[in-house]
Amino acid sequence: MNAGESPVCRVHLADPGGRVTIHEVPIDSFGTTERGITMYETTVVPWHRVLRYVRDVVQPLDEPEPARHVEIRAWVDDGSETGETLRVRTDRFEPGPWTADFLVVEAMNVATSTIHLEKIHVPWGRVFQYERVRLAAEHVLPAEHVVPARPD
Repeated sequence: MNAGESPVCRVHLADPGGRVTIHEVPIDSFGTTERGITMYETTVVPWHRVLRYVRDVVQPLDEPEPARHVEIRAWVDDGSETGETLRVRTDRFEPGPWTADFLVVEAMNVATSTIHLEKIHVPWGRVFQYERVRLAAEHVLPAEHVVPARPD
């Protein structure tokens, strides 16, 4: 997002005939209710049509990534025949009242010390399943921190 742009929410909707449309809605014209989402303050879309809504998030890259011992793996409906699997650290998953929320890393900008993420909100009716997955030790530590085997 450029400095002059206002933030938007990309809303993915299921349309008749299996089509998916994506609407870019300014954040200040978007809202959620127990019945669905509101766009442009006048249009209400019921939850059963909403595949997801996504917004970009930029955070400072202040501290190193914590070790990943457990992650969330979710199988969600993305409008395709097979769905999509999202994998995030447990601290980047939030089960909300109407949606499961995932913070997915898109890029890191070392020059500006920022991390660019997508916050993906998936309505519960579009979540096939999610699970907490314990990672094996070799997936937890970076290669430079793994103690090599003794040569003898």
